[in-house]
Amino acid sequence: MGLHSHRKKVSERKRTAIMEAAKREFLTHGYAHAGMAEIASEADVSTATLYKHFESKEVLFTAIVKQVAQETGDYPLAIEPGDTARDVLYRICRTYLSVQFDRQANALMRIVIAEVPGVPELAQDLYEVLGNRRSDSLMALLGEMIRRGMLKQHDAAFGLRLGGGMLKEVFIWPGLFGIETELPPDTDEKIHRVIDAYLALYGPEGKG
Repeated sequence: MGLHSHRKKVSERKRTAIMEAAKREFLTHGYAHAGMAEIASEADVSTATLYKHFESKEVLFTAIVKQVAQETGDYPLAIEPGDTARDVLYRICRTYLSVQFDRQANALMRIVIAEVPGVPELAQDLYEVLGNRRSDSLMALLGEMIRRGMLKQHDAAFGLRLGGGMLKEVFIWPGLFGIETELPPDTDEKIHRVIDAYLALYGPEGKG
């Protein structure tokens, strides 16, 4: 049992090292020019070990996207005692933006956009893993806020698209297609403007 546990820990450490090395390789060289042999060397494992954990470069890239998605935060548990709607929405926005910028989701998205003509399945993987997981989680949270009376009755899916669209317009698109790779100094002010617009539509009596 001790030997099995030891081998499992060693395998987990190697997998973690591979993913960290692969993320650096993808972010530095892009998907097409990232080499599996180079990733194995950077992770200090054999190529055979790398393929034992990840059968292809696409599988490895998708695993990294999934890891980023898992770092989006547990939105359904984001409501704390005494919270106002503004408190919850602010944490949602901050978590969302942290994933996009601090966890390098934007950088991964740029890689996917660049590679779509040659590897269209990468875009589908990114959408299903990052987009769908976040949407499902956030809709559950908005539904709970509506149930508690923190927001007016409304279509949570539409509200999510509207709020997400505002965040993307203000932060994501400039960071994805422009030269801004970090959040601006006035991020908090802009977040609260987005929340103001959302609560003007869906806040109880327009208050947050």
